[in-house]
Amino acid sequence: MNFVDPKEVDIPTHGTKNRYRTILPNPHSRVILKTKNANDPLSSYINANYIRGFLGFERAYIATQGPMINTVNDFWQMAWQESCPVIVMITKLKEKNEVCEGDSVWPLPAHTHTHTHTCTRTPAGRKPQALLPVCLLLLS
Repeated sequence: MNFVDPKEVDIPTHGTKNRYRTILPNPHSRVILKTKNANDPLSSYINANYIRGFLGFERAYIATQGPMINTVNDFWQMAWQESCPVIVMITKLKEKNEVCEGDSVWPLPAHTHTHTHTCTRTPAGRKPQALLPVCLLLLS
């Protein structure tokens, strides 16, 4: 459940960059993309928030939605702008009939390695259940 009123995100047509209209970034901790065009507020928008880390460091992590076809460039701009050394993707690889993998999202050169692991949980006395795939991409 999101407690952000859409009126708090004061950027016209920001909904085109949200996977779900009910999940919005919190204005107080929203990642703002640096833009060359001050007349286009949408170019600074990404549905992402900074998360406080260990010892209260305010911008230790970033949480964002899985990139969509129209937000892949924003996603990579954010990763570059924020100097993200690691990207951890904990999600379904398919959302709303859109696959979050392949060259459109992860344009990797031949010598790049990613680590993929599917998390499982086993309640006492039951068979293991697959939860979500976890993809780890180290950036350098």
